[in-house]
Amino acid sequence: MSRLIYGVMLAFSVACVSPAIAERTISVKPGLWEYTHSLEIPGLVSPLEKPKTECINAEESERNLSDLLGKLSKDAGCTVTNLKSSLSTVNFDLVCTRDVASASLQSTGHLAFRYGREEITGTADGTISLNGVELPVQATGMARHIGRCKN
Repeated sequence: MSRLIYGVMLAFSVACVSPAIAERTISVKPGLWEYTHSLEIPGLVSPLEKPKTECINAEESERNLSDLLGKLSKDAGCTVTNLKSSLSTVNFDLVCTRDVASASLQSTGHLAFRYGREEITGTADGTISLNGVELPVQATGMARHIGRCKN
């Protein structure tokens, strides 16, 4: 599940997280999962990606929300704020800053995820700023359990 949920969350690429929310466990059904995502930036065409599959074992099927957000913060240089979570949803704001070659890249946005044992959906709306030039961006992602893993 690490690559699956992390991949969906990072499609848009934990500073301060409420302990009660941070300790929430996200649990999905072990087995074969299919996932897709798309990224829309005006002027650039990015169709929905061809579906990919991943086998999730029992150990990977349960992850702590703070671990997932911590990985996002550490690996992508992002800060998570305004985190809100219910039994099946997670919403937060994200700011990521990176220096790529001689360019300064910053992205800001709001992400929303709905999850269940057999399906995860997510959306992101925000802005990417490259050396001061801002572009609006929208991303979507979907993952669903499709059966048993093939050995």
